[in-house]
Amino acid sequence: MHSQGQNLEVEKTQASPRACANSWTPSAAVLKLRADHEASRPALGAERAIHYTEFYKSCHEVSAPLRKAKALADHLSRRSIQICDGETIIGHHTEHRIGAICHVELAGVAMLADIFRFETRQTNPLYVNPTAKRKLAISVLPYWLTRNLAVKAFPFRKRMSYLRDQSVAARFVINEAGGVAHFLPNFEDVITQGTDGLRRRVQASLQQPGLSQREQDQLEANFISLGALEEFSDRYRELAASMGRRDIVEVLTNVPRRPPSNLREALQLIWFVQMIIQIESIDQGISLGRMDQYLYPLYLKEQAGGEFDPDGFRDLFCAFCLKLSEVIPLFSERLTEMFEGLPTGQAVTIGGIDAADKDASNELTFLLLDVIDQFKTRQPNWHARWSDQSDETYVARVFEVIGHGGGSPALYNDDVIIPSLGKRLDAPDELWNYATVGCVEPALPGISYTSSDAAIFNFARILETVLKQISEEGSPKIQIQTMPDVLEALEVELRAEVLSLKEYLEGIEYSNRDNHPVPFSSMMVEGCVESATDLTAGGARINASGIQAVGIADIANSLAAIDKLVFERGEISLAHLATACGQNFANDADLQAKLSSMDKFGNDKSRVDHFAGAMTKLFDTVISEHVNSRGGRWMSGLYSMTCHRSMGANTGALPSGRRAGEALADGISPTDGSDCLGPTASLNSVASLDPNHSPNGVNLNIKFDARTVKGPKGARLLTSLVEGYFDQGGMQVQINVLDPRVLLDAQQAPEKHRNLLVRISGYSAYFVDLSPAMQDEVIARTLQAA
Repeated sequence: MHSQGQNLEVEKTQASPRACANSWTPSAAVLKLRADHEASRPALGAERAIHYTEFYKSCHEVSAPLRKAKALADHLSRRSIQICDGETIIGHHTEHRIGAICHVELAGVAMLADIFRFETRQTNPLYVNPTAKRKLAISVLPYWLTRNLAVKAFPFRKRMSYLRDQSVAARFVINEAGGVAHFLPNFEDVITQGTDGLRRRVQASLQQPGLSQREQDQLEANFISLGALEEFSDRYRELAASMGRRDIVEVLTNVPRRPPSNLREALQLIWFVQMIIQIESIDQGISLGRMDQYLYPLYLKEQAGGEFDPDGFRDLFCAFCLKLSEVIPLFSERLTEMFEGLPTGQAVTIGGIDAADKDASNELTFLLLDVIDQFKTRQPNWHARWSDQSDETYVARVFEVIGHGGGSPALYNDDVIIPSLGKRLDAPDELWNYATVGCVEPALPGISYTSSDAAIFNFARILETVLKQISEEGSPKIQIQTMPDVLEALEVELRAEVLSLKEYLEGIEYSNRDNHPVPFSSMMVEGCVESATDLTAGGARINASGIQAVGIADIANSLAAIDKLVFERGEISLAHLATACGQNFANDADLQAKLSSMDKFGNDKSRVDHFAGAMTKLFDTVISEHVNSRGGRWMSGLYSMTCHRSMGANTGALPSGRRAGEALADGISPTDGSDCLGPTASLNSVASLDPNHSPNGVNLNIKFDARTVKGPKGARLLTSLVEGYFDQGGMQVQINVLDPRVLLDAQQAPEKHRNLLVRISGYSAYFVDLSPAMQDEVIARTLQAA
């Protein structure tokens, strides 16, 4: 698959200097739309759970693909719909304007543990309609308690073990238990074909000889799913006609069936497809790819016809951003501790190179940068690609936008990511077209299902396990005489823990395949329709699973301390150090102080950086040995969402001086407050890590005082820092430009700072949506002066 924008034989118009003037502001109509959005009360979308339960109770269909497609069609035919005043992109994720869907047949049962406290909980409260609450409690929950994904994944004893393990998630958390997610649908294909074109593809596959019954059912389920989308759109068209909204009627007369004729129709079609994918399965990490590339042909068409209005398009895309921001996850209090800030990971990628290794930024890129700059929203998750070939005007505008705050866009280094992907994904002619998934994960749009956030793994806890085996309390279980012995023991424990993860993850994968296929989503990835195989069964051309390590800096800091104090200086025995950690330094305050003052990752210190690199390599080596149930390789990543806090709460004290229960390091960032020698030293440490050992992506958060990076001079300083980091092999960075005084005021008066965006682990969140503990962490992160 090649981007349409790159195949057109057109002369790309370079953005003029006016593109950096930042003179555009959103219209009054868009600001009113935003105000209405913000005034809407987030609510639990219960209709899907209720409709699916009613359907499954009466459904006698034995074919899983047909059952899932018919359940989707039934729900969409009954779902409450509305068109709000001033909307130009229409359709809501749930029956509410801002709503969280309950995918009750997947992990929704566990989320409904909060059904009687959603409205009163401190962080991210949700309104629940009283009638819906009764139905959920009386009819829905009892039915699915014995029929959900996890129940069907494991026999009784294994299930109990799995549920106990995941209720704490101290070792790892299996995100794929929520359903199929974290991939890049083929939106380019959708807007060039419409559903009529997709139907023709399904029909062609259905005519293949020798299809099995399962394959026939899969293709029939594709047909049903397409029809469900079309009928859902027709319901909106009829509602628009009854309201006198001729503009919407005109748009929905053409899409979704036919290819869009302009950018508004394209965005409407993309939103409908995005919405249905996230209704069908969990709404996490369904990302939108390189929108400035695949929308570019329609931009050129409108421009050539003399109909294009740049300000009108900016406003239209603002409305699209609000649509994406209407999607919020349904998380229990426990899951909110792991994934704060209402993450949904609908990433949009801009910039980068084309198939000829040339800069791909265009006028549409600059229009989207204006939207990022002037209309800051929680979603989409904005990512900007950068390479040595990037246009200077594009780079300057990106850093101008970053300097204005909000944490977007995050930056991705083409010159590192493309070779790294090439070592893992067999698609050499399409690597240039990568886009990001969810938080930080690079993947190939429309041809891959990488399940890039399949699981998150607590690597730091492996060291705790090793230390418990050599503590002075009780007889030592292993003998360690040298530093290589320590590393060998770590590897043994890591391999054992990864095998435990694999056993659970495979059970979840097979349960998804056998019970919860995704016929609609499967049409959005090349290979599934052609082979009449669902996404869950390996139908995509390229398959993989992303496994993330948490605590790289913590384990590196600890190993460096062991190496220096125990084996180099002989100041303390390893057994005594292990005992002190096991007792949380209760009797060793001086030792804890000494450990805390030792060299830490993020200060360009060779010993610590060496161990960080060694652990990154070890994790990748062990992870890469495994293959998922779809025949794709596991790929290692280094990001944590906000699991570094919850996993840290369940991890004991470490030889770094970190006390039990404290948060672990976020992604590949240094531990909070430990990078004391400035941003260059911090970036040098991170750049020392070989990016080939983290093909599933990394997240590096760095925070700058807004007063030191203000204006053109500050933007140039940021550019120089990142350019030096990328030249050394840095893979990714996301920059928070913040005024600590504003953050402190937002804690005290959240109503004054409702739209204050901060970048946390790979995504942006409203500061006021974070728990007090996470707010404190954002404030406490090292504040750099450029």
